Amino acid sequence: MFEELIDAAGRSRGAAAIGAWARIENAAVAQRLSAMADLLESRLTDKDSAERDQWCLDNWDAVSAEVAAGQHTSLGVASNELLDAWTLRRRLPRVAEVFASGAISYRLVKSVVKRTRLVVDPEVMAKIDAEIAAHIRGWGPLSVAKHEAEIDHWVDLYDPAAVVHAESAARSRHVDVTPAADGSGTCFVEAVLYAHDGEVMDRRLDDMARGVCLADPRTHEQRRADALAAIMNKADRLSCLCGAEDCEAGARTTSSVVVHVIAEESSLTDDTPVALNGDKPASPEPEPESEPKPEPSRFESLLGPVPAAGPAKTNPAVVLGGGLLPGPLLAATLAQTATIRRLVHPGDSPAEPRYVPSAKLADFVRCRDMTCRFPGCEVAAYSCDLDHTIAYPVGPTQASNLACLCRKHHLLKTFWGWRDVQYPDGTVLWTSPGGQTFTTHPGSRVLFPSLCRPTAPVAVDAGVRAPTPSAPSGLGMPRRTQTRAQVRARRIHDQRAENQALLEGRNHAPPF
Repeated sequence: MFEELIDAAGRSRGAAAIGAWARIENAAVAQRLSAMADLLESRLTDKDSAERDQWCLDNWDAVSAEVAAGQHTSLGVASNELLDAWTLRRRLPRVAEVFASGAISYRLVKSVVKRTRLVVDPEVMAKIDAEIAAHIRGWGPLSVAKHEAEIDHWVDLYDPAAVVHAESAARSRHVDVTPAADGSGTCFVEAVLYAHDGEVMDRRLDDMARGVCLADPRTHEQRRADALAAIMNKADRLSCLCGAEDCEAGARTTSSVVVHVIAEESSLTDDTPVALNGDKPASPEPEPESEPKPEPSRFESLLGPVPAAGPAKTNPAVVLGGGLLPGPLLAATLAQTATIRRLVHPGDSPAEPRYVPSAKLADFVRCRDMTCRFPGCEVAAYSCDLDHTIAYPVGPTQASNLACLCRKHHLLKTFWGWRDVQYPDGTVLWTSPGGQTFTTHPGSRVLFPSLCRPTAPVAVDAGVRAPTPSAPSGLGMPRRTQTRAQVRARRIHDQRAENQALLEGRNHAPPF
């Protein structure tokens, strides 16, 4: 089938070629999800599979980690896609056949998986699967809402209690903080709160914004933004920026919240003028031209004018787990109040004679790595464990034998047969239980390459043999009180009970 699609696309031209390649893309995603389901199925057929389902890092987590590493995605993304793959394999085989033909998109498949998740009777599920597969090709380019309505029609026909009702707005409460991708040193905050809490927050921000003197250079909206940051720093007021020594609101507030930022020393004293407060400056009027401009060269005509060389700028800082902070912004804000610790490169220093690294060595490793070193993981280094690549005491406590691993991936390495080799520059080579290899580099390699300068290589005592990696073992693994399948079944049961109560309420409602 897949080869036929490729052959058809090769013979197509124009708009027809676009559609042909779209079908190939759909079929390729179907093949990818099928491979995920194959991997999970092989893991679940192991003789120790049932026992590993009780592990804190269970079969599902282990397969998700291999999927994430193979696709260079996060563990969460891999787990969600694995759920789609397994649902297609076990609950929606007819829809999976249509998907494999390239006739429908992954977006539509995800909607089918989501809208049928409350169906529990296998026979009913088979009927819904057959009906959707028979009609889904003809739905065409409908909106997401219309596609969901089509799916819900068949679910409601065979199992009314399994229709997925829209969650209430109260259940969708959330707060998202997203660093700006433009390196501006700002971030976006989106939140859904209860209405009364939102009103309290709105008034509180206004009150704090009005608590500074009239000479404060910020606009009201800028003061509201800074007030929110002050609240997050556990301050009860906003510090005034007027600069007057006798200003009652001018004393700086302190915070017990710790945020780690990596910066070069020159960035802390960057004196580039910045206008962070007040209204946007007016654009200067263009000066009249006194002489005609020369004709642009051919190079300028193709690529635009070549900018004149300006003064060298300092490198930006990095918030661990967040975004970039331009040097001038760092110097004008954070550097004025932050506790500054100098980072020392270990160079060829010998190993430390203990299991727990010194604060100086731990700071270096965390700043070098910046995130968890497992493929695709972005957990900030200061939320990670410091793992000995070669287990202590065979492996020494030194920079080239230490790497940051989040707790989940630390457990994965310890109990699920992943192996890693670290090089003196911090590069880590991973080998999965299936034999695939993945290479990760320290997060500082681009912005702070000096941190990746090789440290002393690991010297293992020739008289001590390193332990041989063994098959996954649950000895010492934290246990679940309920398996993942039990938690999922309970959630589905509760949602079906809510739906059934709604149905009974409608049936017994008095007529108008």
